[in-house]
Amino acid sequence: MTPATSAQVDALLLLVSATFVMAVVPGLAFFYGGMTGAKGASQAFRAALVGSAIVVLLAVLGGYGMLAGSPLIAHLVGRPDWGLADVFTPGKGTASTLYPLARAGYLIAVCAVAVTILGTAIASRVTLRAWAVFSALWSVLVLFPAGYAVFALGDGWAVAGMHVIDFGGAIPISLAAGSGAAGVILACGHRDHPVAGERRLPLVAAGGALVWVGWFGLTVGSEGALDAFAPLIALNTLMASAGGALMWIIVDRVLLRRPTVTSALCGAVAGLVAITPASGVLTIGWSLLLGALAAIACASMVDLAARARFGVPMTICVIHIVASLVGLLYIGLFANGDGMVDSGNFDLFVAQAVAGLGVAAYSFVVSLLIAIALRYTLGLTRLRYRADGGFPDEPRARDRERAAAGEEDAGHNVDQDAGYDPDSGGSAADDAEALGGSAADSRG
Repeated sequence: MTPATSAQVDALLLLVSATFVMAVVPGLAFFYGGMTGAKGASQAFRAALVGSAIVVLLAVLGGYGMLAGSPLIAHLVGRPDWGLADVFTPGKGTASTLYPLARAGYLIAVCAVAVTILGTAIASRVTLRAWAVFSALWSVLVLFPAGYAVFALGDGWAVAGMHVIDFGGAIPISLAAGSGAAGVILACGHRDHPVAGERRLPLVAAGGALVWVGWFGLTVGSEGALDAFAPLIALNTLMASAGGALMWIIVDRVLLRRPTVTSALCGAVAGLVAITPASGVLTIGWSLLLGALAAIACASMVDLAARARFGVPMTICVIHIVASLVGLLYIGLFANGDGMVDSGNFDLFVAQAVAGLGVAAYSFVVSLLIAIALRYTLGLTRLRYRADGGFPDEPRARDRERAAAGEEDAGHNVDQDAGYDPDSGGSAADDAEALGGSAADSRG
């Protein structure tokens, strides 16, 4: 038997990592969707499947060239290339294409995660038709160009031009997706905010576990080789997620006196997102601290998001935006050799901040414009309120109104969505508690 070459071993690592990454797709759908009830989980899972299928198809039919191919516009975006579809044809691949194909599979799986983050955040608000069109436009206009900045190692404006460090692609994955979801939610507005159902803890727990395990494939696969850095990346990922889970539990114990399973999982996800760009440039101790700091920052911002009364979807955006920025800026301070602590200058810190904030602003603006355009053409939102601000003007909603009116006439005390204001989308306490956030003040 011929021994495996290093290229074959590295390709195997990428393929296994891609398999783990794809487990994050249903994991995110169950984790975030379960926080809004069984119906919310169903909507999130459908959005995840549709969005992932669309971005995979686009990537194979030319989008991968925009993501990591030869430059179409220098430093900004690659040239659409149909060659990937041709190479995937049985019998066309050779030994020389083994590693490039494995890397392509890994990066396409990463793109599916990015679209899933965005889709699960807005699944309860937009129609399936609008989401299908939006995910296609967003992938071409935002995801692929943002990915080129990080994954095109020789030409991307972030990695090659500004020397930004982003090992796992937090900029195109979590930061761009979270910012894009925030733009869509803003376009929907307060009034298009459905009532959240009762949280389904089994779905939340199962989804969180899938995300926690699958995210190791994202970080370890980002190295692209089974070398001395791969074990360090795995350990850093473990330490950051553990630090985030423990810190969020501590925050909830101090402020709410009631830590929950959701608290631990949200903290773990915050740590995973934060370590994504930094997994290969930190020591184990700094990774543990990063996870804890990311959990504190996200728990604090979740409170503010709850007060804004946009509901659970906005807090999902907050976790991915804040944790990504914390991880990027943390690199500028504590990266081994290049951070401010070791080098004595802020050059890397400034580059990390400019790249992260720039992509976040670009994704937010483009997503907002796409959503507004869809709202006035195909139709964007799932709910359509009457002019008097009542319940959604849908057959089932009208049936519920008539049934409730009949029970009230009969002298029954009907409790319909107590505390829910259709103009605000729910109470801040409910939104914060749904993510295990530390909203001690908002609970009043």
